[in-house]
Amino acid sequence: MTEQRPGGGSDGSVAVVTGAGSGIGAATVRRLAADGWRVVAVDVADTVGAVAAGHPGVAACVADVTDPDGNAAAVAMAHDLWGRLDALVCNAGVSGQGHLASSPVADLDRMWAVNVRGVVLGIQAAVPALRASRGAISVTCSVSGLFADPGMWAYNTSKGAAVNLVRAAAFELGPEGIRVNGVCPGPIGGTGMTTPIAERDPALHEAMRSHLPLQRWGRPEEVAAVHAFLVSADASFVTGVLLPVDGGVTAGTGMFVPRGFGGPPA
Repeated sequence: MTEQRPGGGSDGSVAVVTGAGSGIGAATVRRLAADGWRVVAVDVADTVGAVAAGHPGVAACVADVTDPDGNAAAVAMAHDLWGRLDALVCNAGVSGQGHLASSPVADLDRMWAVNVRGVVLGIQAAVPALRASRGAISVTCSVSGLFADPGMWAYNTSKGAAVNLVRAAAFELGPEGIRVNGVCPGPIGGTGMTTPIAERDPALHEAMRSHLPLQRWGRPEEVAAVHAFLVSADASFVTGVLLPVDGGVTAGTGMFVPRGFGGPPA
């Protein structure tokens, strides 16, 4: 018999991961699969099929998180394949840049649809199954939801909403035995949001690296490990937490760069 541990165990537990076609989402799918989870990997792009390939316990679901039917389909797939759902990782997200005074409000609408509405719809679709398993939810927020960035007002606004949504959901769902936490990544390389920075503006990429106390960009796998912890039974008394995974950038005021500026990455 396969052991199943309510509240987010590993062996036999089932998760839905959104934004799973690349970057942090794909790394989270791989990490959970390696830990013995069965996973429905969700993405609007069909690249999610390649992420699922070679993992017999991973199923691909091409769906849009801004669509209630897409979220329902992902949860239904988990139930149809494995009869339960123990965790939801809301990772899908989009970003963009522009000045507040001149950017079209459509930029905010697009980010709000994915970064906030998509999380709400995912939670609503998953809650009935998570009540039964006393499961867990982990949301990819951002340090940009905790503080502001120049030229990223729409992203800051949407991720700030996601941060407080995590807190509100933890209060609302805690009495039902469902834990809700958020992960706030800093500069993470190898994602759809950050790879263009390295390609388009190497000087900015290096400047961001130099502001990190650890003096290097993070890896998707390092964020995935925190998601895996937060949905696991090891975090059974952790809820309403926003955990930065940022190389230490939020430890400072932002006025000064760490000693070692200009030196090689650690």
